[in-house]
Amino acid sequence: MTPPVAAKLKPAEAPANRRVVLSTNQFQMSFKHKEAYRYDVSMTHFIMLKDGEKQKDMCKGDRDDAAVLERQRKCLALMNAAYETVRFVPTDAAFVYDNSKTLFSSQKLNEQVCACITLQGNSLPQGFKNHPRLSMGYFRVEITPVSTNHKFFIDDLQRAISSEDVLTQDHSLRQFYEILTNEDAIKKNSHMIFYGNLYDTSTDESGRKRLREARNLIFGANKGARIIEGTQGKMVAAIVLDSKKSTFFDDNNPKGLIGNVRDLLQADYRAPPHAVNIGERERANVLKYLKDLRVFHINHPERDFIISNISREPISQLSFEIGNKKMSVMEYQNANGTRIQYPHWPAIIHQGPRGQSYFPMEALGISRGQRVPISKQTPQQMSATINDCACKPFIRFREIRRNLEALNLASSRQNPYLAAFGVTIDANPLQVQAHRRIAPKIEFGNRKVVDYDDVKGNWFANARYVYPAQIPKWIMAYDGIGKDIVERFARILSETMKQKGMQVGPPEFQCISVDKMDAFLGHLSKCIQEKKFSSAFVLFADRKDDSHALLKLYEAKHQILTQHLQAKTVQDCLDPRKKLTVGNICNKINCKNGGQNYAVAPQDHAKSMYLSKGDVMVLGYDVSHPEPQAPHERRLGIPPTTPSVAGFSFNGAAHPGVFIGDYDFCPPRQERVDVLEKRIKWMLEVFSASRKNLPSRIVVVRDGVSEGQMSMVLNHEFDSLRRGAESFKKGYKPKFLVVTTTKRHQKRFFAEGERGVDNPMPLTVVDKTVVRPDVTEFFMQAHKAIKGTSKMPAYTVLLNELNMTMDEIQSFLMGLCFEHQIVNSPISIPEPVYQADEWAKRGHSNILAFFKLMESSRDAQGVPTIRRYMKEVENPEPNEPKMQYDWDRIGRLLSYARRRLERVRANA
Repeated sequence: MTPPVAAKLKPAEAPANRRVVLSTNQFQMSFKHKEAYRYDVSMTHFIMLKDGEKQKDMCKGDRDDAAVLERQRKCLALMNAAYETVRFVPTDAAFVYDNSKTLFSSQKLNEQVCACITLQGNSLPQGFKNHPRLSMGYFRVEITPVSTNHKFFIDDLQRAISSEDVLTQDHSLRQFYEILTNEDAIKKNSHMIFYGNLYDTSTDESGRKRLREARNLIFGANKGARIIEGTQGKMVAAIVLDSKKSTFFDDNNPKGLIGNVRDLLQADYRAPPHAVNIGERERANVLKYLKDLRVFHINHPERDFIISNISREPISQLSFEIGNKKMSVMEYQNANGTRIQYPHWPAIIHQGPRGQSYFPMEALGISRGQRVPISKQTPQQMSATINDCACKPFIRFREIRRNLEALNLASSRQNPYLAAFGVTIDANPLQVQAHRRIAPKIEFGNRKVVDYDDVKGNWFANARYVYPAQIPKWIMAYDGIGKDIVERFARILSETMKQKGMQVGPPEFQCISVDKMDAFLGHLSKCIQEKKFSSAFVLFADRKDDSHALLKLYEAKHQILTQHLQAKTVQDCLDPRKKLTVGNICNKINCKNGGQNYAVAPQDHAKSMYLSKGDVMVLGYDVSHPEPQAPHERRLGIPPTTPSVAGFSFNGAAHPGVFIGDYDFCPPRQERVDVLEKRIKWMLEVFSASRKNLPSRIVVVRDGVSEGQMSMVLNHEFDSLRRGAESFKKGYKPKFLVVTTTKRHQKRFFAEGERGVDNPMPLTVVDKTVVRPDVTEFFMQAHKAIKGTSKMPAYTVLLNELNMTMDEIQSFLMGLCFEHQIVNSPISIPEPVYQADEWAKRGHSNILAFFKLMESSRDAQGVPTIRRYMKEVENPEPNEPKMQYDWDRIGRLLSYARRRLERVRANA
């Protein structure tokens, strides 16, 4: 039986001297008491072919950015043409349309007229009339009332949140607000719109910044609508507006795709075509940039496709069959008027339903509006983009106000769509009274309590660890670094470890490359099995960028603890001024080897149930998703090679305040975690072995879910957790607190004072006015923002069987933000959630490294070794692959559960 959502809690009781007033990025909406009408939209293209009439749904199609934008453009053109053909809206009314399947009007439409509008010939949109495909046949536009909530009052906020299940409410009203506030930008074509993000379409410096390697940083806004608590018991609606910057492929290069590739190669603009080459190394970079990119024919812009690959051979050596004749690609392209200047470059390959097609890069341009996915960005590019996007609070505050004006939403501006529906938006953001919590006590060895700096948000600790680790055997492995440097570094590190109370002997030195680590760690594992020593720790340093993934794969395989350092870090640590860096390395080593650096003890409301009590288990979990599979791979039935990865963390180590964890593999792109019943049994097994008893209270912190996924968390995931816990032991019935947290939201908070607009201070909490009116929601910033504008994580309490107050929950979660152990300051989210995210990343990295190794390895018959890890799909769907990877089997090979390292923090 699904438990009811926890009753909304009263705000925390803050002392007067800890209260602060913050500005937000939420702008209150005001309404006239007017009705709006909601309609479904259907658009179908009918074409008569030899084998009969073909129908195409114009509102559906590929989901890549360029395809979505083009589909929006066509749907808007069809809707405008339909309105010009049949004036289905009264002259004193207005309608707003999301360029897809939803339309709202300020008055009831003439439903007999708009139920079926036919467009053909002269009634077609202007851009369709000469189009070789869109000018054929006819279009049917159908605008029909929705089956439920067709008519509603736009100010009826209570109805919008009234539901038996507050997690599955009707979002029609919020959808209306969001579409309404998009309409002016849509009609002016001033912004590209992707799922709540609006990007400036101007090509000058006001809307974008040109980046290296054929990319642009485009400016815009992230926008949403909320119904919030308000003040004095009166709910209000608000528009939430944040500035947004994203990296896009350069779609404005005058030389088309050729120009992009030259920019990617960083070729001198004066270099002639024959002097610009694509070697094997450059080919990998070019392929990474181009694969899955949508391009169009420069001479036929209506024809576009997604790039599947690039050829191994230069285009001058390629040919294809046409009829019974073999024809070279060069000959074919020349005959069609394409002048090929780069015959020594590879061809673009499109894998269509009828096979491969080859295209010269000279003939293609990049389709508009394509964001660069993270998988296509190097760490250096990511770092540069983060620097470009990070801005000081006063700049972001100014950008938000500028976006309000750019979208024509401020009440001082005349927006015809807002006016038609009787809506105004306050030009000034809402303000909220927040409060600052009290920091917990931080205790090191010998009961030394350190002082927390309430302004800087950190503490200074030159003290022994509360639980120093013992390392009977450790190896200092290195590659590409002088032995004298490594030995000096090891001496400095050893001295620091001993000062912290750790028991370590002298290290063994081993000059070894990362590709030999598989055998080396295997040898150490065998020695442990033969009881030559009880454990081993390997600290490995080298100069390579890709060593980390392999080293961690081998760690998981052989269950030998490792830590990776860059050669530059080793060199830096020889500088006496870098004691902090040495200290952080030492902190990690102590955590990895079963130690605890300091203990945390809340000093207020969570005293009675914090971790040191020993009967509280805290479980954090998160999911990391791969990039979507390429369309042509799905068409060919190729099984996805990268799963989603669920990361888990819980306080199951020998010391109650130490968090450990693991990861599990899930079907690709699945957000719901289906392995929780199995996993909580493992956690309880480890917890009871460490604590000698089972927890009576379990706190679950789920990361990264949206508001629409909270029902899934409570109804499915928590049900699995409870079932797993109660089946662990007869009569065992622990009580739960279930909280979600996320930083994936648009809300921002600003402190305005004598120094102008700044970030809120650390320990700040917002739990009133701008929170949900129906469930317990609050925003909490434990950390001090070092760079840019801070974002407070949002917390939602879904289940509260522990009957905790708001003060107790905030105090408990704030304490968890201090449990990181590696640095002398709190982190932005609770430690079990942070670690769960790191475990998910580790699992993702390990599976990529595993596939890379397995695909390059073959058996005696030449079959890739990875095929051993596949299984048949039971009753596959028509478009589903018949074989898929056995993620359970791969998980048992690469995970940490029920293996040597299951009770240590291996990912510190």
